[in-house]
Amino acid sequence: MYPDSRRSIIVFALIALFSGLAMAQTPPLKSISYQLSMSRPNSHLFEVQIIVELPEQLKDKPVQFQMAKWSPGRYAVFDFAKNVQEFRAVAANGATRPVARVDDQTWSVAPQDSTTLTVSYKVFGNDLSGTFSQLDTRHANYNGHSVFMYIVGHKADPVKLEIDPPTGWRI
Repeated sequence: MYPDSRRSIIVFALIALFSGLAMAQTPPLKSISYQLSMSRPNSHLFEVQIIVELPEQLKDKPVQFQMAKWSPGRYAVFDFAKNVQEFRAVAANGATRPVARVDDQTWSVAPQDSTTLTVSYKVFGNDLSGTFSQLDTRHANYNGHSVFMYIVGHKADPVKLEIDPPTGWRI
């Protein structure tokens, strides 16, 4: 083996090791609760709230929310984030928190010393293809990947989901 190749392998191994250690040091979130509402089905807008309780050590670190770009069983890249509207974040006291769009599928929220964040957004859904979602006055059919954002680095954390359907609808 050439000395340069050996050096490259060692550098790569060290980067992988330190990256793994950095990821392992991120504590799990205290809780992640999703609320899905459909108050105006004729608008085709799903209303999503994500309530996140942060551990003390993360109250000043940005929290990134991301839409998936794929869906299980589909062998294509999708732009689910294109249907997201009115993304907002507030602290427990109702004060708005700064939001920055990182890329086409990621939003970053600055907690600014808050341990509870409520993120809300709407998702337009009028595509009954099996990949996207549809909401109208007769029914709702959603694919979780096209409606729910996840918190970057916290996919393994447990979540809770509450669904608030229109009056008279069955789940």
